[in-house]
Amino acid sequence: HTYMLRLLLASDVHDDTSAIEALRAWLSSHDLLGKLDAVLCPGDLTTAPAASLDAEEEARYEAAAQRVLDGLGSLAPRLVFSPGNHDPPRFFSGFGGGNSSASTSNAHARSLSLAPGLWLAGWGGSATATEEGAPVWPGWPLSEDENAAGYAHLQRALRGGGSAGASFDGPGPGDSLLLLPHCGPAGAGTTVVTAADPNNPSSPGMRRAPILSGSHHLSALLDSRLLQRQCVAVVHGHTHAGVGLSSLGRVPVINPGSLRFGRRFGLLTLRREPDQWQLESLHFHALDGVSPSHGSSAPTAASLALSPPVADAAAACGEWRPWLLAGGALCLAAPLALSSVGRLASLLAWLSAGATGYSGVRAGNHVFYDPGGSETERRSGERPLVYSPSRA
Repeated sequence: HTYMLRLLLASDVHDDTSAIEALRAWLSSHDLLGKLDAVLCPGDLTTAPAASLDAEEEARYEAAAQRVLDGLGSLAPRLVFSPGNHDPPRFFSGFGGGNSSASTSNAHARSLSLAPGLWLAGWGGSATATEEGAPVWPGWPLSEDENAAGYAHLQRALRGGGSAGASFDGPGPGDSLLLLPHCGPAGAGTTVVTAADPNNPSSPGMRRAPILSGSHHLSALLDSRLLQRQCVAVVHGHTHAGVGLSSLGRVPVINPGSLRFGRRFGLLTLRREPDQWQLESLHFHALDGVSPSHGSSAPTAASLALSPPVADAAAACGEWRPWLLAGGALCLAAPLALSSVGRLASLLAWLSAGATGYSGVRAGNHVFYDPGGSETERRSGERPLVYSPSRA
């Protein structure tokens, strides 16, 4: 059987329920309400400080987070979230802490079945972010030792060595896994802040030194052969200015951006055929008032549709494509010069078409690939853009 799963990616809402309503209107205008399978939110529903809260403060932030959960949960039949470093402490209590219900699941320290043969595992909170080796954002609310223990537990469970009753138990050896951490992996471009303003991806300017906000424990987990084989994608938030697509090995790493700071979100489609899940397509969008070209107040959409081999090729060759094309032309032109001028002209025409039809460009630390747009986009006249945000 062929299974398709259509997922809305919305992260770092930070109390902005008006952005959720704008997102609802966008989905309705694109005939997507009622056609999504689930919403994935990798955290920061609210804006609780990275500090201990008294009972009154915690109740206030829990109510604010619940309003965001209610809004996101109304966009699809199922909502899965991992709490962020600005979410209430109770959301981290035990395995799969607070605010789970029949249609809403807190994925922190849990694995959940999304579809036949596809599981989701989540981990909340953030790692310590550094700039030139010095801490700039604290890891919260879990210590680095707790983060390390959590990811080690997930790896043992996937290998069949999880302890009885452990919430990560579930995925089998032949199953695929989707990871939903709040904090992305160190080494991925989606966790690197190069923008002068880390909360405004549309603001021009670059930092003298980047902020590195990723988790080294998550990177170590993804370095294992098991995860490289089973993990279909990592979807994370936290780094507002890291919106886009990166990869670690063969695993796509996706940051949909912040729904509040940038009004960004993503649409991810996964396909299983015949017995393996893979990334079918990924589209990044911005609500009204934010344009990748910084010049339009109309709703904009930046899109890409790719398969894992294309993503790997883009990540590996995007920056060097112009040089590869030029080098290929020189290497191939020499023997062809002994042949007809027509064959050489055909070669140059092919190279020119390739350079315009498949554009690999670097935007900050990410490579984005525009394969020319899907058939639906061509029919609708909506042309995908090569996305080059200046903020994360």
